[in-house]
Amino acid sequence: MRATKKKANLCMNCVLFIILNNASSSTVPATLAIGGLLAFNSTIGRAAKAALELGVADVNADATLLPHTKLVLHLGNTNCSAFQGAAAAMNLLKEEVVAIVGPQTSVVSHFVSHMGTATHVPLISFSATDPSLSEEQYPYFVRLVHSDDIQMYAIAGIIAYYGWREVVALYTDDDFGNNGIVALSDALLTVGATVVYKVALDPGINRDGLGRELTQLSQMESRIFVVHMEPNIGRVLFLMADWLEMVSTDYVWITTEAMSSKLNNLESDSEFRHAVQGVIGTRSFIPESPELQSFQNRWHAQDLGSAEEMNNVYGWYAYDAVWLIAHAMQGLLAQGGDCQFVSPPIFPNDAGGNTELANLKVFQEGRSFLDNILGLNFTGITGSVKVGQRGDYVGSNFEIVNMVGKGLRVVGYWSNQTGCSSSPPSMQHNSTLLASSLAFAHSKALMQNIIWPGGSVNTPRGWVVPKNGRPLDIGVPNKLGYKEFVSMAVDSSNRTTFHGFCIDVFEKALAYLPYSVTFNFHRFGNGSSTPSYDALVAKVVNKDFDAVVGDVTITTKRSLTVDFTQPYVTSGLVVVVPVKPGGPGHAWAFMRPFTPLMWCTTGVFFFFTGLVMWLLEHKKNRDFRGRPKKQVVTTLWFIFSTLFFSQREKVKSTLGRAVLIIWLFVVLIIISSYTASLTSLLTVQQLLPTIQGISGLLASNVPIGYQTGSFVRDYLLQLNVAEERLVPLDTLASYAQALVKGPLRGGVGAIVDELPYVQLFLSSECDFTIAGQEFTKSGWGFAFPKGSQLAIDFSTAILMLAESGELQRIHDLWLSGEGCSKSGVVVESNELGLTSFWGLFLMTGMASTLCCIVYWARMALQHRQLSHPHSEPQGNMSRMDKALHFLRSLVSFIEEEEVDSSRRSRRRVRQERARKERSRRLSFVELGSLDAQESEVPQASNMIATPTPEETHGFEFSLPGDPSTIIEVENNSGV
Repeated sequence: MRATKKKANLCMNCVLFIILNNASSSTVPATLAIGGLLAFNSTIGRAAKAALELGVADVNADATLLPHTKLVLHLGNTNCSAFQGAAAAMNLLKEEVVAIVGPQTSVVSHFVSHMGTATHVPLISFSATDPSLSEEQYPYFVRLVHSDDIQMYAIAGIIAYYGWREVVALYTDDDFGNNGIVALSDALLTVGATVVYKVALDPGINRDGLGRELTQLSQMESRIFVVHMEPNIGRVLFLMADWLEMVSTDYVWITTEAMSSKLNNLESDSEFRHAVQGVIGTRSFIPESPELQSFQNRWHAQDLGSAEEMNNVYGWYAYDAVWLIAHAMQGLLAQGGDCQFVSPPIFPNDAGGNTELANLKVFQEGRSFLDNILGLNFTGITGSVKVGQRGDYVGSNFEIVNMVGKGLRVVGYWSNQTGCSSSPPSMQHNSTLLASSLAFAHSKALMQNIIWPGGSVNTPRGWVVPKNGRPLDIGVPNKLGYKEFVSMAVDSSNRTTFHGFCIDVFEKALAYLPYSVTFNFHRFGNGSSTPSYDALVAKVVNKDFDAVVGDVTITTKRSLTVDFTQPYVTSGLVVVVPVKPGGPGHAWAFMRPFTPLMWCTTGVFFFFTGLVMWLLEHKKNRDFRGRPKKQVVTTLWFIFSTLFFSQREKVKSTLGRAVLIIWLFVVLIIISSYTASLTSLLTVQQLLPTIQGISGLLASNVPIGYQTGSFVRDYLLQLNVAEERLVPLDTLASYAQALVKGPLRGGVGAIVDELPYVQLFLSSECDFTIAGQEFTKSGWGFAFPKGSQLAIDFSTAILMLAESGELQRIHDLWLSGEGCSKSGVVVESNELGLTSFWGLFLMTGMASTLCCIVYWARMALQHRQLSHPHSEPQGNMSRMDKALHFLRSLVSFIEEEEVDSSRRSRRRVRQERARKERSRRLSFVELGSLDAQESEVPQASNMIATPTPEETHGFEFSLPGDPSTIIEVENNSGV
């Protein structure tokens, strides 16, 4: 691919070379001035200065690129100051430079970009990453480096890869730092993470100031720090963090490219190298290439600087910037452009018209030159060099590096197409970011193991409970009843102790956490009644409590304001009602196996199937013919006989047999189910609930009890239960008293509560039972503030409790009471409904309907084939009349009995015998054998020959002299 691009560039250069050789010497300048704005006293500035000088020399030595023009480099020192950078830029613009490589920093770029816009001179920066420089107000700003807008998506990809959710950002309080962290916040939102704390550092901050900021951070929960600042202040930051033992186990430090590019060359700075052990970061992915190797060889040959400066990626971008300017200028000259500068518009004196800035000349072909820059695509030492229409470098490939020992090692890669990966990304660029960051969070390719701060290879959790932090304030409901779940007592030292199933689960889960947590329980409620659980959860939202431990149900409303742990108890609402004896003595017990709808549906299908059988058998089966009353009785008798498989009538049609087979299968299933259900009902003594489940309760008008403070009240109100029907109850004893009294004596007809409470209640009360099934599904959990990491860790601990069996042992200890001696079982509805058999009814219904359609279609076809021409409707009849005539004739045809084939055969045999006998008799007459025969034969012959076939059709008669010979003829009238 690279060879192809190189050939294409060579061909393009040859074409432009020919064009330029043919151009007039007056339009091609002999020299072309370009500028460079650098910070000479910085590592990046020294590397960029040498790279620019080498780039200009290489371009001037290339005979195919600008053959008649030599580049002249003018440099200006910005000293990382916006004011000094503006002065240096003015000096360069006075030299009529056609482009400026730089500025080096984002702060200087903001100021100088306005000067470039005024003079139409493009600025090509190799290290300014501030995303706001891509705005429309800087049209002449171009960069050959990744914008922080893209780099922060790579940082977010790392955060999502390891599952961290909270990040602390440290950055310099300038354009570079502020705008970069804004981009980080936006990127983290796409992966479900957030910046919980921002530390904006003064660029001139000292060690003491950094120490105060870091000490404050060490007391926070989050241990993920993203550092976005220049190397000079970053060095001081890490030295102080190392002194405070913050570059140690459980900490994560992530640096952006501004810092990461410095970490690979710390041989002479052992103090800094020790302070950044375990740090990870991002840097641009530049693959090895012949162009890059050639650049490094020439650097060594000319001894342009140290190895650190030679391997500085920003120096490589600066080198490619020179070639970008040369290619764009060659394109401009080939288009007939020139490099003339013209005087600026005249401004009034009171508007600064006499200032040096106002008198700077304007590059006449600056806009065309910029368009050529934006349209270029060539291969440089950094790979494919291309700039988008917004002036941003097109590319999104980063390396993920880890500081180990004396230098960086690559542990993975990131691109906006693949997310985090262990393999190098493709060098094909994509100018747009992915609309979603799912690739970051769900990348399947594992990166290499990272050596984290402190030398650990285990991925840090990303947060801890600070050692010097205050204990957690945990709210516990102080309720009147159900002491098995939560209870409290005051010991001899006037200290309140907490006990119960929920408390034991919480304390056992603490042992499974990988860190220690200090806490204090606090009562919520006066103990004389059950407090409102919604109000208790609201205490967490208002930060009065750090968590809530107790029998708190996980509901949708509460989940919107707090985070719950994994449920440690599964729950659901049930209906508790008194029981009454019930058994086989019920007069209508035989009707109970099926629901009313099931009975009605079965009856309808009996009649429907009988009708279908009559229709299919009526034409050819004499058992289904006769008077209408006889046909109705026969059909009903036949179909109801299928209940006992005792039908006597034979089924002759193929379609009828198909319908009957399917129907008999359905009847078999229904009869078997009915028999089994009825047997169970009549042989087992049962306790029947007074109300059948929640549907029966809602349809009734009896009072309903619920536990005080529970969410059940709001739930029943949402089901349109009248508020006056709801009765709050506090204890188990009040449950039993209200149910015993009943609705007529001031009690309740049923109680709606959660299954764990009801199971505990029924373990000691045997005169009540659960009617129906659970009609909601939920659970109990511990409540924490939104976004709390404790909720996640406690969920893991609860799962470990359940898997180890410890959770079940705690349950058995507190909630396994003695069972009832009576059969206080859950009573559910035993009736079989249509939901159990709708598939059978659908099958037989579709089969019957299909057979009817086939039968009618076949009858219509036969009727059309056998119909006589004189029976066709007259041509002057309307379409409706013709349709009615056809329908009437079709019904008459179906009503006619179909003659059996065996009867037709016997009739044909008798007719053939009669014909032969008639021929024999006639031969006797012609021979004149006997007189007696002569007198009889003519009579016989007259009897046989005189009538026409139509007249004799349908009659039986015997020949004279031979009574045993009978001729049977059937006429059209059926006589």
